[in-house]
Amino acid sequence: MLQFGRDQHPDIRYGIMNFGPYDLAEKRRPAAIKTSVVGTSAGVAGATRWLKQCRDPVQGKDSKKRNLFASFPGFSAESPFMTEAVLDGSLNAEVQPSDLTTLTGTYNDRVKAAVDLFLRILQGVSQKKPDVIVLVMPLELLALLGDEEGIDPESPEAPVLSFRESKTKRRGKFNFHDMLKAKALPLGVPIQLLRPSTFDRSLVSKEKDDFAKSRSLQDEATCAWNFLVALYYKAGGYSWRLVRDQTQPKACFIGISFYEALDRSRLCTSVAQVFDERGHGLLVQGGIVQRDALDRQPRMDETGAYTLIKNSLKHYKDEHWHYPGRVVVHKTSTFNVAETSGTLRAFTELEIRSYDLLSLSETGMRLVRDGYYPPLRGTLWQMDERRSLLYTNGSVQLYEEYPGHYVPRSLLINHDRISTDREQLATEVLMLTKMNWNNSQITAVEPISVRAARQVGHIIKYAEAAQGAVPYRFFM
Repeated sequence: MLQFGRDQHPDIRYGIMNFGPYDLAEKRRPAAIKTSVVGTSAGVAGATRWLKQCRDPVQGKDSKKRNLFASFPGFSAESPFMTEAVLDGSLNAEVQPSDLTTLTGTYNDRVKAAVDLFLRILQGVSQKKPDVIVLVMPLELLALLGDEEGIDPESPEAPVLSFRESKTKRRGKFNFHDMLKAKALPLGVPIQLLRPSTFDRSLVSKEKDDFAKSRSLQDEATCAWNFLVALYYKAGGYSWRLVRDQTQPKACFIGISFYEALDRSRLCTSVAQVFDERGHGLLVQGGIVQRDALDRQPRMDETGAYTLIKNSLKHYKDEHWHYPGRVVVHKTSTFNVAETSGTLRAFTELEIRSYDLLSLSETGMRLVRDGYYPPLRGTLWQMDERRSLLYTNGSVQLYEEYPGHYVPRSLLINHDRISTDREQLATEVLMLTKMNWNNSQITAVEPISVRAARQVGHIIKYAEAAQGAVPYRFFM
């Protein structure tokens, strides 16, 4: 279950439709979202029309599985959201297509030049104090960010790459989305990227994904759900939160991940995302890490783990005026002796007596369910004293369907140091997979703690200096 404005529901979309967003009664909720739109003239006009259309309900996809494709109720003061995107032409800014088509050089040179171009425009827009900036990706920009050699992917001369070859070829290549988000952090305004085919489906054949194939689009109602739920969160709203047991102390969830430096010369700063039960996330950066000589996993030393955890909890206190009663740490590699020692030293100094240290990773292990559909989401196999296998992805009873295209993936949970019941810990991981504000369906594999830490790592490596504690909404 998730908590919404007036009651609880297991599904994000039906929870909002029936009970309104969680912060419905709060004065600081975004009752009107000043929205700037940036792009080419055609892009700005198209996005503006689409956002206005989304003020009215959008019919869900026709399907026998009625709960799987929910209609969108509209995004207006009269809708369950009870807010709207304020669209004013004076808040917008345009880029000329010719400014993009003239960018030359290597692939990385073109990406950096495109980021610099948009950053100059965003700096001017941010002076108008919008709540969120919607950047419409021009088709000219998507063409610029296409194949590295400048060859049309559909041309006979375009090389055919396997998944592994394609992934290897992209290593070392700049990512426009991640670089732009990092460079725009000082502006203090969240940015929402929007592809033209989202509002004009005739353009889908002109857009290519990372593997040089045409994009596949979700149905119109689902696109509206995902985009506007994210817009609401980026504007400072909270559509839902975790259901809290009032008899238990307030919990704080810390996700730790690692990333490679931009020049790939070292494995550097560990990243922690600190989330409270309502989903407010803060980025905290740590220090340099090294790969373990035995298992090649990234590891912090004792001092690094101590500093990262202590700083994370201090930022939590700055936000909430008190330390949490319980801390749960999710890490992408198992805790070694030094990391455990440093983490526990921080807990001891801050008088945190209830804590759990878990390491989470996707695994190739699968369970077989008797019947046509894959195992149910939430299936838990306690393998031994230290390990559990959790299906965070799988068949969903509410949908009467498995909402995925491939075999559902499972999550391996290592209980490195715990004081809480293992089933409760698995339930929390499952709940945290629903705290992804870019997705309104129950399809996420990783909890937001780990997902956000990894996502932020991709972005923060492009930042010129450490940013301190930054809200997660600037990275998503």
